[in-house]
Order: sequence, then C-alpha cells, then structure tokens
Amino acid sequence: MHQVTLKYTVVSTVPTRVPTPPELVFASADWQTIATALPSPESLATRDIGETVTDHRSSWVRKASANGQDLFVKTYDYPSWRDRLRNWGKWTAPIRRSRAAREVEALLWLSDHGFATARPLACLEWRSCGFLARATLVTAAFAGEVAVQNLAAASPARRTEVAGAIGAFVARLHAAGFRDRNLDLRNLLVRTGGDEIAIAKIDSPRFCLVTPGRCDDALADADWQRLLPQLAEFELAETAAAHRRQ
Repeated sequence: MHQVTLKYTVVSTVPTRVPTPPELVFASADWQTIATALPSPESLATRDIGETVTDHRSSWVRKASANGQDLFVKTYDYPSWRDRLRNWGKWTAPIRRSRAAREVEALLWLSDHGFATARPLACLEWRSCGFLARATLVTAAFAGEVAVQNLAAASPARRTEVAGAIGAFVARLHAAGFRDRNLDLRNLLVRTGGDEIAIAKIDSPRFCLVTPGRCDDALADADWQRLLPQLAEFELAETAAAHRRQ
C-alpha cells in the first residue's frame, strides 16, 4: 500500500463518449508503482483532476502529485466522429501515432541524447474502430520555469544569459539532428542554479530527425524563424541568434 496525497478529487464516472478501456502504449519502468497511487486511467484523463495548467476545447493539462512526486497529465480529446475525422490526417487515423505518443518519442530521444527534458511516465490511448478518441500523456515534472515567464521576471543581465543559453541549446539540438517544428518559448523550460542555466525542451509532437552535423537546412531555419520573433519581444533575438552563426 502506497502513502499518497493527491491534489484533486477523483471523479468516478467517465463520459460515455470515450471508449474504454484504454491501451497503454508506453510505460516507464516505474509506471506500475506510480499508477497504484493514481486514480483509474478513465478518471486521470478527465478535466476534473489536479490543478489547472491549461484548459482548451480539445486539450488540457493538469498538475497532480503522487508518492511525493509532481506530475503533469496532458490529455487530447476527440469526443465526436466529426472531431476524429477532421484530425485524421494528423493524429486520429488508425495508422497514425497520437500526438501524446509522438511527444513520448521526442522526450525519449532528447533524454537519450543528453538533452534536458521531462521524463515520460505513461501514454494511454482510447480508440473507437481504430480512430483515436482520447490520448493522455503523464510526465514527471521538470524543475524549471516556462521560458517566457522566466524572461519576463528576470533582470536585464539575467535575461541576456538565459537568451544565450537558449540559443546555445537550439544550436546543439540542431547539430544533433533534431528539428522541433514546434519551437516556442512556452515549450522551453529554464532551470537556474547559481551561475548554471539549464534549458529543457517539451511538447515536440511534430519533431523530425535528420543526419547530424548540418544546421543550415530549411527545417532548422524554420525553427529559428519561429523562435526569434518571440525573443525579439524581449530584445533578445540577436543574443540567441549569435549561436546560430557559430
């Protein structure tokens, strides 16, 4: 029996529009231990748990804790056949990996190649006739702040340091052959400790891999073109871009 304090009230009922049971398409080595301290997958995948992080029409993120560990639970919802058919070319068709499953693949690749990221714990999918109805990703919390929030609160000198660390991180990511295609400040986490600054990447369902070494291809350029205008709002685009030219 595990000692656990949950930051939410478990809801026992599940909307009938979501097929059950789910398929566990990924599980970390310690997931079964963690899962015993959590509600059922059907309850875990609802909006009614945890502390709200984001809340959109078709997706949401909740923060919870189990066995003293903070977790993030992200769910993508396609409740109707109209929703499933509208997204079949991207995420919901029987032959497609769900967005949550693709995020797991990215997190595992990043970790395996020495990049800071959140640790994936589980990915569950609910399907009907092969079409995705709902997918949930559970990750361990990464001890850091969302980059846009970190930059907004930092001193001018610290902002420059963080922007430089972000630029160096992206350059190293590209050199390793990773193309994010979802490179936003909201998907970068910043952890600071003394003079050290660690940058982590999350939320990369559209990532792709190319041969390591080259950094001047169209996909790498698209990553920079997406990120730099966001840094320009803090007058930090040049600071980050300097690492692109090295």
